[in-house]
Amino acid sequence: MINRLRNRAERQKGFTLIELLVVVIIIGLLAAIAIPTFLGQQGKANDAAAESLLRNSATDMETAYTSSQDYSTITVAQLAAIEPAITFQTTAGASATANSVQIAVTANGYTLTTLSKSGATFTYLKDVTASPPVQRTWKNGTATGSW
Repeated sequence: MINRLRNRAERQKGFTLIELLVVVIIIGLLAAIAIPTFLGQQGKANDAAAESLLRNSATDMETAYTSSQDYSTITVAQLAAIEPAITFQTTAGASATANSVQIAVTANGYTLTTLSKSGATFTYLKDVTASPPVQRTWKNGTATGSW
């Protein structure tokens, strides 16, 4: 009897249908958990890229300010010479786009705006007469916050 069971076990080299079904269900559950987590991280990465773009643009604005000591005289050409990798725009009324920075300058400061690939609009405002002088905000639909 034991020899017969041993011989039968040696002949069966595959998986049963139930075993395969359990493996497919486990893989499906893991995918259902991992995919939404990945998509959330992708949105966070896009937002972080927009924030970084504005921080770098603010540094470029301050660099341009050191030569003239007046924010209102800063031009797109000056900014492009300082940082050619960033696309600066000053078109009045135009909305910000991804990978570009919309700038508006005044005698007391400037406003930088960009659009994240996730759809959120990020704004960096510097006004030396305000308290605090620097404000960083984001808006996505009706939700707003600071970063």
